[in-house]
Order: sequence, then structure tokens, then C-alpha cells
Amino acid sequence: MKAIVLAGGYATRLRPISYVIPKLLFPVAGRPMIHWTLDLLRRFRVDEVILAVNYLAGELRSAIGDEYRGMRVKYSLEKAPLGTGGPIKLASKMTRITETFIAMNGDIITNIDFKKMLQTHKDSKSEITDALREVQDPSRFGVVQLDAMSRIIRFVEKPNKADAPSRLINAGIYLIEPSVLKRIPAERKVSLEREIFPVIAQLRKLGGFRLSEYWFDIGNFSDYRKANFALMQQAGGANARFRNGTVPRGSKLAPPVFIGSRAAIAGEAKLGPNVVLGKNLRVGKRARVSDSIIFDGVSIGESSTVIGAIVASNSIIGKHVRIERGAVISPDVSISDGVRVGRGAVVHPHKEITRNIADSAHVM
Repeated sequence: MKAIVLAGGYATRLRPISYVIPKLLFPVAGRPMIHWTLDLLRRFRVDEVILAVNYLAGELRSAIGDEYRGMRVKYSLEKAPLGTGGPIKLASKMTRITETFIAMNGDIITNIDFKKMLQTHKDSKSEITDALREVQDPSRFGVVQLDAMSRIIRFVEKPNKADAPSRLINAGIYLIEPSVLKRIPAERKVSLEREIFPVIAQLRKLGGFRLSEYWFDIGNFSDYRKANFALMQQAGGANARFRNGTVPRGSKLAPPVFIGSRAAIAGEAKLGPNVVLGKNLRVGKRARVSDSIIFDGVSIGESSTVIGAIVASNSIIGKHVRIERGAVISPDVSISDGVRVGRGAVVHPHKEITRNIADSAHVM
């Protein structure tokens, strides 16, 4: 089986970190986001994946290469954004698709049962089967209405909560027959949801598959935090400790905590709960980190505190620094000793911070 992964978005709600790092390379519970998707596809014996790329495509290709654990990886470059349908049409020209194939958004993490979904797709003789997830508030998503045979009869993109026909949302995962490719116009922006789905629904060929496994749509920093901490819980429960780096005696870990390879933790550090530490980083003596995600290569100085924050790659946090809840520190930032970074403050890439930052301030 072949798969097309939509990986070309600008990730505007994850700026300013996404100015430098493609969303799909953001670390999630110790692995780049795209690795979760590629491993899922590999388990389903997909042998060829095409990444539909645009923004920061070079960085993505450099990180993944042309092969991932035995799967061929190709890259379909959009010269301009093509929506949700256009990239599938463009990517399909890079290979020969003669059987049912997978198309999915790259910014979701799930352990969907593709084998069960494929059986449902074949039994219903659908041209497209859309994975569906029930949520409390569907207003951020495309919402569907099903008939008694689990066929989609109506699709409403991002409705008001009161107007939503159900709480079943489009999960961004599709099984598609090759015949659908003929319905997608070439060389222009195409919305699957607005242009293609209604046509297939009228033919009663648009199936729905209820996804009961875990599913995370990583659209913003809140979603990103939730996915990291929930996946640690999934992997090891409330007492999960993932130690690949060195943790000396005298340091305290309040699980769940993930520590990446070649991470060096000094004595008397306090880590957790809900902490993800990347590779090749340092945490100084008596430093405290909780409810935070720390990317690769970061250095946190002696007696510094990071609470409920995100600190991106290769940033240097001095001694006695305090980073408050909701703060976002972009890659390659240097923060001097004794500085306080206020609640919800955002620091853009490549900045040197020598003074306190007020709550909710942006340093650009």
C-alpha cells in the first residue's frame, strides 16, 4: 500500500518556533512528530510514502531522507499552497497508484487500526472512507452527519457549536480509491471537504469510520503540550520514567518524565511531573523543571526554574532564571542570569535576553 502525507502547512499557530523548525519535526514524547506517522504506516506495511511538502521542505527532507526503516520516502513539492485535495493530486503523479491508498494530515498522531478501517472501506464499496472522531466541541473541525449505514451524507466545515450536525469530526485520515484522483482538478488549490466530498457523498460513496483509538490533532501549543504528556501516560502510566540520559543521586523525578539520550542532569535537580527533555541537553544543579517541553541541545543553568513552558532547540538559559507558565522560547535564544520570563511571554528565534520580560510580552 502507498500513502500520501500532507506536510506542507505553515503551522502559523506554532509560531515563532515554526519559523525555524517544521511542525512535523517538533519533538513529541521524545520523537519527531512525523516519526509517529511513519511508524504507524510502516506497521500497516505501507512500503512507499510521499510527503506533500511546501514550507521548510528542505529541512524536512534533510531530517528524514529517502528511506525510513525500510519504507521509500518521496517528496512532492508544492510551489504554492494547494489546499487539501491539490497536494494529493500532485503527489499522485510521482508514483503509480492502482489500488486503495492512504492520505492523511501530517500533524496528527494516532494509533488508528488501519486494517479494520480498510475492511470497512471494502465492505461499504466506498470511493473514500473518512476516519471520524467524536469530540466535545466540534467547531474547530469539519463535522459530518451519517446515515444508518455509516455513510456520510453531509459535511459542514467548522460550524458554530450550536449548528453542528453531530460531534463526529473529520480526523484527517482517508482511504481513497484511485478513481477519486480523476475527480480532483490539477494545478490549482482544491478543498477535499468542500469540492470533492459533496460529489462523492451524492453518489453514496463517502464512508465513515469511527476511530476509537487515541488521536491528537496538533494545531497549537495547547494541543502540543497535551499530546506530549498524554502519550507519556499512554506509554508508561502515571509512574512513567523514561531515562536515556544520566540522572545522578540526589535529583528528584516526579513522573511522568522523559529524558532523551545524552542528556546530562546535575545533582539536586527536580524534574516533573510532565516533563519532556530532549537529547544532548544540560540541566544544572538545583534547577527545577515541571510541566514543560525542552527541545534538543538546550542548556538550563544552575538554580533556574522552568514551569509550564516550551524551550526550543539550542537555547541557553542562564543561572537563577525563572521562566513562567505559558512562555514559549524559540530556537537559539540566550537568556542571561537572573532574568524572569513572564507568564505567556513569547521570545522569537536568535534573541539575546538580558532583562526581565513582562507577562504576555513578545520579544521579536
